[in-house]
Amino acid sequence: MTEAALQNRISAETRELAALLTNSGLYISAAESLTGGLISAAFVDVPGCTGWFSDGFITYSDAAKTKRLGVDTALIRSKTAVSAEVALQMALGARKNSGADFAVAVTGLAGPFVDGNGNMLPLAPCHEPGLVFVAVASPFGESVVRRVFSGNRREIRLHTVLIAVQLLKNTVQSAP
Repeated sequence: MTEAALQNRISAETRELAALLTNSGLYISAAESLTGGLISAAFVDVPGCTGWFSDGFITYSDAAKTKRLGVDTALIRSKTAVSAEVALQMALGARKNSGADFAVAVTGLAGPFVDGNGNMLPLAPCHEPGLVFVAVASPFGESVVRRVFSGNRREIRLHTVLIAVQLLKNTVQSAP
């Protein structure tokens, strides 16, 4: 899928999510690592987002995940920041700290995985290029999905935004 096609899908899915939230009076928040604010930007691109979007947390570093979202440092050490468990703690922390009804969180590896000299950087054995975790926390439970995307850094980040919006939309739709 081209970058333009991804952007169009993100926009369409976000508008559908906005309609669901506007009609229900519910609020959402986002905790972002590898997307660096792209999810929040997609939300604020929709006119009237103040009626359903509460907060965005950009927590790229491990320290920010701990300080702003309450992610356990021992968990980051044992599972790494790119894990289902950390994504879930990020979502729970965003929901708690924002007071939103629903929260989505993303963490992952967008690459490239080389240093300034073109040398490959070592990845943890549990990691692969393009690996992302997306978590949603709601009053009705939590869910985490694992995806592996290919493409350049921008494409991986946009695919992650799309999955995050879709998972959040599906969670809101299925809420009792």
